[in-house]
Amino acid sequence: MKHLKRLSDILPEVFADGDVPKAARANIVMRQWEDAVGEILSKHSKPDRYDHGVIWVETTGSAWAQELRMRQTEILAKLNELAGERGLFLELKVTHRGKKPDMIR
Repeated sequence: MKHLKRLSDILPEVFADGDVPKAARANIVMRQWEDAVGEILSKHSKPDRYDHGVIWVETTGSAWAQELRMRQTEILAKLNELAGERGLFLELKVTHRGKKPDMIR
């Protein structure tokens, strides 16, 4: 029989490096995508996930993906501003799905 750990023993390990709280804050900010990139770009892109400082974004086309890549510094700065925290968003990775963002999920 496997030894079961108590939740109170596991939680300090989970929260020790701060990744879980950072991911929670990042997900709140990701809901403000239009505020970060503007109305037009938000219609053609959608944040997919956050992982250790990296925000993954899906786009409707390669041209929109390129636009996001070219504006990465500006977008990351705006996301960090919305978060009220420098360094929460460190890198932007873009994937092209060829679908409208509201159809992605």
